[in-house]
Amino acid sequence: MKITDKITETVTETVEKVRYMLKNESYFINVSKKGVDIKKARPTRHTIKWQAKNH
Repeated sequence: MKITDKITETVTETVEKVRYMLKNESYFINVSKKGVDIKKARPTRHTIKWQAKNH
């Protein structure tokens, strides 16, 4: 296995994980001139209430 294949595999896995987290809306990503800002989404009381009712 070449080193470039290993790097490509690692990058692909990382991108898949990031895409999954964004799809589930568990993280918010802000891109600005200063850089990239990543924040974890916290559930509100409203979503906690309805998730508990829907089981």
